[in-house]
Amino acid sequence: MIFDGLVLKRVVNELQNVTGQQLRQVYQTGKSEFFFKFSRSGLNVSLDPSTPYISSSDRDENSASLETPFSIYLRRHLNGLFLESIAQEKMDRIVRLALEGVNAFGERESYQLVIELMGPGSNMIVLDDWGNIIQAFREMITEKRTLTRGARYVPPEPRGKDLSNLPIGEIRSLILGSSEKLSKAIWSTFSGISKRTSENITGYLGLEEIAPAKLEDERLDELCAFLGKMASDFDSSILYTCLNEGLLEISPIPLDFKGDCKEMQASKAINEVLVHFGVDREIDRRRRSIVGKLLKAIARQEKLIEKLEKELQEVNDYDSYRYYGELLVANLYRLKERTPSIELEDWKSGERIKIDLDDRLTPSENAQLFFKYYDKSRRKEIQLTRRLKEVNDEREYLEQLEEMVRLSENLAELDSFKGELRQAGIIRAESVEKKRRRMPPSGPRIFERYGFKYLVGKNNTQNDEITKTASKEDFWFHARGIPGAHVILKRAGKDISEKAIRFGAALAGHYSKGRFSGKVEVAYTLAGNIIKPKGAKPGMVIYRKAKTILVDLSTDLEERL
Repeated sequence: MIFDGLVLKRVVNELQNVTGQQLRQVYQTGKSEFFFKFSRSGLNVSLDPSTPYISSSDRDENSASLETPFSIYLRRHLNGLFLESIAQEKMDRIVRLALEGVNAFGERESYQLVIELMGPGSNMIVLDDWGNIIQAFREMITEKRTLTRGARYVPPEPRGKDLSNLPIGEIRSLILGSSEKLSKAIWSTFSGISKRTSENITGYLGLEEIAPAKLEDERLDELCAFLGKMASDFDSSILYTCLNEGLLEISPIPLDFKGDCKEMQASKAINEVLVHFGVDREIDRRRRSIVGKLLKAIARQEKLIEKLEKELQEVNDYDSYRYYGELLVANLYRLKERTPSIELEDWKSGERIKIDLDDRLTPSENAQLFFKYYDKSRRKEIQLTRRLKEVNDEREYLEQLEEMVRLSENLAELDSFKGELRQAGIIRAESVEKKRRRMPPSGPRIFERYGFKYLVGKNNTQNDEITKTASKEDFWFHARGIPGAHVILKRAGKDISEKAIRFGAALAGHYSKGRFSGKVEVAYTLAGNIIKPKGAKPGMVIYRKAKTILVDLSTDLEERL
């Protein structure tokens, strides 16, 4: 779903009717999803990197809330306050909610709740009266920004000029200053316009994909006037949807040129798109259910690992059994009587050592008993070491499977995990009738940048498929040391640029467990260097001759994925 500054502008216009209402309750309905219940309406907020959005809702939400430090803080400090204003930060994907009220002690309090809807960098920050950060959903420190408690809040630097404050003449001058093709010139010159929206603008106006300077003056004037009108439409809360090639698209401009276009209120349009893609309570419920089962399975593996490591520690000194047996055998010629212990010369140190014996057995029988203990302990260590590796591999696989489930974006993707989950013993086998209803498998995620195609696995089986079918000269990416998707850069015989490498690494970081950490280390190598061990679980591979690149997910992804 495209949620750029122009879409947000329409949503904020619609949300003005929430101002003046009292905040009754805050629910954290998912890992990155929130619901703010006001006296007469509500707000849905998603900080999920794949679907960040804000919309109004009239539902009466009384479901259980996740108890996290951030949600507890919001309820403790914001409940009971009144929404004084809601405003967009220029044309960027940032919303500011000003809340004021009186606390239990009769003291007046005011806060600003800043919601940044920026893909991997999506965040929610609470500010005091002086603009200092007092709480943040995701604290982070990068070269450009510091989002920690006590720091001064500084919005991210916008890309391009704020279109809403520009006269037509300046819009014309700025766009003529770009030598890029028209759609790219639009989104790279002005803030708040996504790549998809700029393509829709040129499609709606029927403009050729050429450099702005090559446009006829009349067509250029038409474009500039359209951009100026779109940005200055301060009161509109209308968005448009269109079913295009099986996908429901949302846009701040009409999409008649793509097919049947519908006009509706912003929040309704957003909710329809979310339902279409399955990003609603149903997918959250299913995802939480599967992840919960996986976490229980991982906990069982960790408990078993702890038990095996303890047993292994108890048998790691078995070499002494063989040594005692050899000492006894070497001295049998002078050991005749049964005795509970004996002192013999230690060959290693030259000193005498005491060896405890079973006085029911002869010295020869005691020697054989030591050899038996040695052999038994050695076999046990081999078995424990082998079993420990198997259990560690199983835990690593379950952690990988858990992360891939968390990365799923719709019901079809969740459905694709059923085979793996059954094989791992997480869910039961399906009946014949249910098998017939199963959704058709979807292919990998596909991205195109810098003239190259990128494939991103949606599950572990797909990770194996795209890696196995890749050419030996294609590039393979994976977040280093953490669960995540395999990414293949299809080389097609072309030279690879540094930008193409960085984007592939950014995709691997974004579709990994490290996607919320800001910066992620990614390993990459030629696909020919990937080895699938015999009997390995789906998605588990060994790679060699790899290089490592550190990607900053807030800057290395040009566009929300």
